[in-house]
Amino acid sequence: MLVPELVTKGRRWVSRRLRELVPRHGRYRPVGVHAASRALAARTGSGAQYTELYPAATTRLKVTDLLYAHTTDYGGLHAKPNRVEHTPAAFVLTLAQGRLLADNSLSVAVISADNHLVGDASFQYDGKRSDLARPEDNNVFQLRWFAPPARVAGTVCSLLSGGGAAVGNYYPWLIDSLPRLHLVKEAGLWDSIDYFLIYDLNRRFVVDSLLALGIRREQLLDVSTHRHLVADRLIVTSPVRGHGTHTPEWAGAFLRQELVPAAAPESFSPFVYLSRRDAPARHVLNEDAVEELLRPYGFQTHVLGEYSLAQQIALFAGARVVVAPTGAGLANLAFAPPGTAVIELFPKHFTVIEYPELCYRLGLPHQFLVSEAANGELHSRREGWRENLTVDVPALRQCLQRALHGLAEPQPH
Repeated sequence: MLVPELVTKGRRWVSRRLRELVPRHGRYRPVGVHAASRALAARTGSGAQYTELYPAATTRLKVTDLLYAHTTDYGGLHAKPNRVEHTPAAFVLTLAQGRLLADNSLSVAVISADNHLVGDASFQYDGKRSDLARPEDNNVFQLRWFAPPARVAGTVCSLLSGGGAAVGNYYPWLIDSLPRLHLVKEAGLWDSIDYFLIYDLNRRFVVDSLLALGIRREQLLDVSTHRHLVADRLIVTSPVRGHGTHTPEWAGAFLRQELVPAAAPESFSPFVYLSRRDAPARHVLNEDAVEELLRPYGFQTHVLGEYSLAQQIALFAGARVVVAPTGAGLANLAFAPPGTAVIELFPKHFTVIEYPELCYRLGLPHQFLVSEAANGELHSRREGWRENLTVDVPALRQCLQRALHGLAEPQPH
């Protein structure tokens, strides 16, 4: 599987470089930037309509000093998290004859009818700095070769968010893409949409989540066939997480409200241990000892890659305590009831903020353990992402006792 994937990535890289060198249909390159959607919509004859759903706000992240000290700092978006952040307004923008280009994971270019990039509705990322880029630096401006856009009659709503969602990761699809539908619903535009633009029709969780929300399969457009499109009417939203750190409370509430009722009941234990033994990295090397500690309390081990989306939702909707190595499966904490206790297990060089931050927003008590370095010092997030971990079992026992405090504590048997 790895070799074909590398070949595909290599072909994409070569194709991208050629499109930056060989001129073709240059008229599709934007000629400037509209920095603010609100200002664009205020222009006479722009064909744009702007609806603000939530005002700009200052948000705070209450993580402990100890966790903050442990959080891995690789710079850019992967630096230590912002404890205080100015979150821009959440909005929906409708563009008559709106155009969209998303031919790579580092950018989504939303382009108005007057051939300007809409800066606050587009996504731009600088891979060299591992951080968000200015709209002026969106890599659509580096292109010289453009395929003509596919023309779509009707209204298209884009769920593209760039970054991890663009490469099929579960967490950013759940947190950065799906909640855009909440904004569209609140703006009263749901019933006017003919098509939804998504990243990958072959991802089961993507399609299943949309079907559960009442969207029909024939309404789904895959970016693989619509990398460049122009629609009679294009609907886009602001980024769900603003600058990429703080998750708004409305996003979690939307996921829980809309998807939990759609999940079929399952007879899972409320004491959940997630194993990553089917994952390519971050394996718990002493997992037998961890499971031996947890088993007498009624914990069941789950490998989420074997579960449907509905089963994952049902598992977390009934959870009371979750123990897991850090990983995308913990995005399902969005479906856990308030008060569910979480014990997150980190390797030393991949102690990240995503799931502690999600727990804080959702009212889930969070504890963590950081394992010692498995292979000495590492110096990049890519290396840290692959680091395995050995759990300190006595320390885990103490975390478990604290997590069970206040519950009808199960007795070992």
